[in-house]
Amino acid sequence: MTFNLIHEKWIWVQRQDGTRSMIAPWQITDEIGSNPIVSLDEPRHDFNGSMIQFLIGLVQTTMSPKSERDWRKRFTSPPTPEELLKTFENVSQVFELDGDNGRFMQDHEHIEGAENRVDALLMEMPGAQTIKQNTDHFQKRDTVARMCLPCSATALFNLQLNAPAGGQGHRTSLRGGGPLTTLVKGSNLWQTIWLNVISDENFNGLGDVDNCEISDIYPWMGPTRTSEKKDAMTTPMDVNPKQMYWGMPRRIRLNLDDLTEGACDVCGCDSDKLVSKYVTKNYGYNYDGGWCHVLSPHNENKNGLLPRHPQPGGITYRHWLGLVQHDPDKGLYSSLAFERFVQKQKDLIDLGDVFKNTPQLWAFGYDFDNMKVRCWYESTMPLFNVSDEVRPGYEQIVSRLVKTAEIIGYNTRSCVKKALFGDNTPRGDLSYIDSRFWHDTEPDFYNILNQLMDVVDDEAMVLELKMKWHKELSRISEKLFDDSSQSMQFSVIDPERAALAHKDLRKFNSDGGKKIRETLGLPEKKKK
Repeated sequence: MTFNLIHEKWIWVQRQDGTRSMIAPWQITDEIGSNPIVSLDEPRHDFNGSMIQFLIGLVQTTMSPKSERDWRKRFTSPPTPEELLKTFENVSQVFELDGDNGRFMQDHEHIEGAENRVDALLMEMPGAQTIKQNTDHFQKRDTVARMCLPCSATALFNLQLNAPAGGQGHRTSLRGGGPLTTLVKGSNLWQTIWLNVISDENFNGLGDVDNCEISDIYPWMGPTRTSEKKDAMTTPMDVNPKQMYWGMPRRIRLNLDDLTEGACDVCGCDSDKLVSKYVTKNYGYNYDGGWCHVLSPHNENKNGLLPRHPQPGGITYRHWLGLVQHDPDKGLYSSLAFERFVQKQKDLIDLGDVFKNTPQLWAFGYDFDNMKVRCWYESTMPLFNVSDEVRPGYEQIVSRLVKTAEIIGYNTRSCVKKALFGDNTPRGDLSYIDSRFWHDTEPDFYNILNQLMDVVDDEAMVLELKMKWHKELSRISEKLFDDSSQSMQFSVIDPERAALAHKDLRKFNSDGGKKIRETLGLPEKKKK
């Protein structure tokens, strides 16, 4: 049995006409001029996130553009499927799922370790301890007992990309457990891939690019750099920095000798090769020492640049600062791939019908609480083509808009808490107020940003937009307060306390307040 991830059709996609099919990686530009593949269509959302990173990594490590000129040429003239096949075949031996000289994302050695059910590759499934204690109340055991080879390969790659802490010696992913990934979406799958590929010169400062052994990029092609000792780390100076796309912290070997047939419990497709178990061992690659993944936004602190991770509440425009534009005050920086996109965005728009719709930032990732999955978050944000001449002023205003929303959102939750509980400890979780506030104000935020592009040099119009934004924030703030404080009966809530809290809310949100005026950048009000 051979299952090669270059030659096999194993990736689910959707075409422009709505049809869904499976393709091999080299077919990503198939019918690009008539019925292009517009997106991935895997059976799980997290699989879509992993597979787009697989394709970006494959293209980046096999056909990196040497310069920005080369990048632009490939963007306007995509390679044919035949050209891609010729390129990818140079590394086809690397992508054997069941080879003798290196199995994709699996330990190089025939390890002996703990045997696991295949569903443990899916991070939300209950672990051995949970099953032993009979506490798998929400994600039940045995719901995924067998997986086909395409789903097994995707789940394996997904785990290596996102691996959380897994007990003693079971290492986290190269970016830590559940990293946040941000990508620019194009009009078709090839554009989405190529827009997030960067030229080779960008890797020079990210590690030792002279490490050129095949295992320096694809770690399963050589002996595992084990990490029994605390100082046994793998840094971007020990291997090639492009290993960031193929990080392999977990020592895993799929059991491909005892396959069964039937329907896959993930995608539902019939197969005569279903995987039910795998073996794992601890102390695999321990990634540390300044890895800067080009697809992740980062947070700068005393320890350097650290990849960001999703937090409870989802991904909304509250994260605009740090995802779309830098926020040096908080040490938040967008991804390197996105930075490079911004630098060439104007040229791409000028090429003609490159983007049939406004380009978008696609952000996604797992929210982990230590080893437990709390949620999978995924969101898109519209991107605006702002000229270099007005960008500094534009971004400064946008920063003010977001930070004003942060203040009013905080005021809303604080005053609802006061209305409901006074000085007592809140009963229950009030985070839903924050979520609703950011969700309900999001359409107006993007509308304001769209208008701001055309008037950024007009002080009067900018002031008008700022006041319009403040008015809308205040309106939704009061509506949320009313909905939340009136949801309880008057026999429970104190009417006088609620009235005072509402008065405070109006006072805190007033455009006459010093904090709001300074944050939003409003002129001083004339004294009566």
